[in-house]
Amino acid sequence: MVTIKNPEKYKVGLYTRLSNEKIEVGNGEVIIENEDERESGSISTQKAFLKSFCKENKLNVYDIYVDDGVSGATFDRPDFNRMILDIENKKINMVLTKDLSRFGRLSSKISYYLEEFFIEKGVRFIAITDDIDTGHIETSEEMVQFKSFFNEWYVRDTSRKVRNGKKTRAREGKVMTTYPTYGYKKDPLDYNHYIIDTDIAPIIREMFMMARDGFTATQIAKKMNDNKALLPSEICGNNHTRKNAIRRGWNRNTVNRILKNVTYMGWVSNGNTKKVNYKSKKTLVMPKENRIIVKNMHTAIIDEETFEKVQDMIETRKGVRTKTYDWLLKGLIYCKECGKKLSLVPQRRKDKTLFYFRCNTYACNVHVGLCTPHSSNLEKTTNLIIDMIKQKCKDILDEDRYIKLAQNRQALNLRSEITMLQKNIIDINNQVDKLYEDKYKGIFDDNDFARLYVKLKTDRANAEERIEQLKKKEEKQESTDEIKKVLKEFLNTKEVTRSSLVSLVSRIDITEEKRITIQYKYTLLNQNLKDGLEDVG
Repeated sequence: MVTIKNPEKYKVGLYTRLSNEKIEVGNGEVIIENEDERESGSISTQKAFLKSFCKENKLNVYDIYVDDGVSGATFDRPDFNRMILDIENKKINMVLTKDLSRFGRLSSKISYYLEEFFIEKGVRFIAITDDIDTGHIETSEEMVQFKSFFNEWYVRDTSRKVRNGKKTRAREGKVMTTYPTYGYKKDPLDYNHYIIDTDIAPIIREMFMMARDGFTATQIAKKMNDNKALLPSEICGNNHTRKNAIRRGWNRNTVNRILKNVTYMGWVSNGNTKKVNYKSKKTLVMPKENRIIVKNMHTAIIDEETFEKVQDMIETRKGVRTKTYDWLLKGLIYCKECGKKLSLVPQRRKDKTLFYFRCNTYACNVHVGLCTPHSSNLEKTTNLIIDMIKQKCKDILDEDRYIKLAQNRQALNLRSEITMLQKNIIDINNQVDKLYEDKYKGIFDDNDFARLYVKLKTDRANAEERIEQLKKKEEKQESTDEIKKVLKEFLNTKEVTRSSLVSLVSRIDITEEKRITIQYKYTLLNQNLKDGLEDVG
């Protein structure tokens, strides 16, 4: 039973969270992510419960933090972040939640906040119904470990159900996109079915007809811009993904995506992307052979014959470039203004061919006027950058004060120990998974499971802490001898190679005014870095 002594010293933050995720299975049945959320876990219920607890214990509530419709598998939540900021600013020193699952479902994150962050900030955490109170750490530590593990298992199990549900719906040809494909609308009678958008369909047909007649994607994009055709982001409801309000206009990439989309034949393609795992937001684009495609699921805008002819036209343009160019700065040099890589454009003259840089954002949006060409002569720019790097190397080698900034450590030993500890953590994670399976089979009772799990958790935490310590040492250790060797090799080489350049440089930025900034791989070289101001046009 949670008890509060000296309630007057606490400024309380009430934290509530509700995940509205649903799982749809093949027969149309809907499963709520968590039964207790449906019955008793609503935001209003959580608030009332927490306020009642505070009233009974005479606690002063500073604020209530609400994350409605946010999964417990992530800790990047708007009001959670606001609560953490208030803790940093010493506005609250107690956090109350209904139960531990409302706080979150990832055991590693829960351990960090309850065992490190809150303790360092002098914050007391209470999960009332789970009887967890960090003010009485000796009675709640094992329960935290036990509860957080099962809460995370629940997320993993839910993720599995979601994947299985999606596969079932995909095989049935259900539309599972959040936003409709350009040219279609969600059917108001069936959200998993498309109907034609009669205002946009003519634009799609015109694009396919132009492509069939031999127009390139760039030419089609220009026609769309001239006609002021509405963009997919303006129609399909996903324009919130834009980081700014610039109307980027049509470009060849947008046109090509439309021309290659099988949806316009009445097909549904699912499984186009895949999340790495339930802990990560990162997605991977799946190869075409791994996607689930079901034909004749909605009215086609483009017939299959026209679609196939357009694909043939696209294929015939592949490989038009008979020569690819390999150049020293390839992949290293970027546009300072927009952050995109610079590409190479040849300009042929009677006696020779000259090469110039060009910003990729500008190249893809010429008719819209996004960014600027950043046209710089390849040879002059490359020579200037090499001179700048060599001068930086000379400055470092000539000044003992720079050399003294780097400590001569045993980098190989550090890396070896880190690798060994990382392998140990993988082994521990495997043991934890096996431990749960044994618990599920009834091999361990709750007490033995909790004891073994806490031990493994402690071993993992110690290994992770040791890795962080070693990494900090590794970051600081930049060996004097290693730096000298790399710098001398670069200075003494007769012809700078790609390998020698990459060993020193991580990124090069150039502005429209041809101002150059070089980012080096060694912290030492980045100190007192100055921009190159020379004209390299």
